[in-house]
Amino acid sequence: MKFKLISCDVFRHEIDFCAPNCGHELDIEYLELGEHIRPDLLRSKLQARIDAIAAEPAQYDALLLGYGLCGRTTDGLAARRETLVIPRSHDCGGILLGSRKRFEEHFRDMPSTPFSSPGYVENGKYFFQNEAAGEEEYQSLVEQYGEDDAGYIYEAMHPKLDGQLQPVFYIETPELRFDELREQCRRHAEEEGREFRILPGSLHLIARLLRGEWPEDEFLRVASGQRIAMIADWDQIIICR
Repeated sequence: MKFKLISCDVFRHEIDFCAPNCGHELDIEYLELGEHIRPDLLRSKLQARIDAIAAEPAQYDALLLGYGLCGRTTDGLAARRETLVIPRSHDCGGILLGSRKRFEEHFRDMPSTPFSSPGYVENGKYFFQNEAAGEEEYQSLVEQYGEDDAGYIYEAMHPKLDGQLQPVFYIETPELRFDELREQCRRHAEEEGREFRILPGSLHLIARLLRGEWPEDEFLRVASGQRIAMIADWDQIIICR
């Protein structure tokens, strides 16, 4: 079978590891990490790619999404000709951990707790800011979204609990150890006065997505004419409308 995969590039290392043994032909396209902080724009980009593929001669057996709900980014995405397949996950943390249940176990009390991974260290700066860089980032958000929205977005990107910066959780998959990236993450956390903790990751969801193994409890299949819809729970997370 031939699948089209559209994924956040935070999963590039994990996908590169799993793809050669998936047993299917893959056409992989990555979108830049960080687009999820503008969920309406990212949703539009994803829908535009889905629509463009449907306008071309049929060549894929399914379209795979390397995203979770991701700040409501995928809420409302419509399948056109090809079936969409997406992991049941609140965001990339659940995917990197290999299970929404493991995500719930670690992050239920504060879902916006900072976490990182090799892909985040390479491509993202969202949790590691010195004062000058933080001010520059905030002013950039003001220019894009206005003062009121910028404050809300910045707080969401730099969460605190009881007034304290949260620990940084680094998700390290046993098959993909990048010592330099892990230590870079540790140094950034320490520079910000954050505790640094390591969580074991898992390739389970990414490997199953690419292999075409899509049990209903782990993946949502969206048929032509249906849309992804968010539901506010820790189990299904997304359903079809």
